[in-house]
Amino acid sequence: MSVPLVQQIEARQAELGLTDRQLCDALGFEREITLVLIKQGTMKLPITKVPALAAALSLEPVDVFRAALQGSSPDLISVIEEVFNPLHLTTSEMRLIRHLRDLAGDRPAAPMVFDGKGVIALVTP
Repeated sequence: MSVPLVQQIEARQAELGLTDRQLCDALGFEREITLVLIKQGTMKLPITKVPALAAALSLEPVDVFRAALQGSSPDLISVIEEVFNPLHLTTSEMRLIRHLRDLAGDRPAAPMVFDGKGVIALVTP
């Protein structure tokens, strides 16, 4: 179960020392009341704001998206997971795959784990 969106917002905002105004600016909200209403649960975060919120709070977009859907359309989560994440990768596993792809660039590559000790090498031809 993911952490509710409002809890994620409030926790990270406090950790990063961001004011409501700063967060509103990052999200493109002209008025702070919009963020206040989202935090109160009166208004749902527009799904289109998920990437900006994740970036502003230094969170994984997939976690913010999942939490936003849980609050607005919980029935969609399982459908989206089935279609877009059939392997049920965790956030950490997705981060590892993205990092390996960045390192490999356009070259074919295969990750290798040595002795199951968490050491991973990227082998390219």
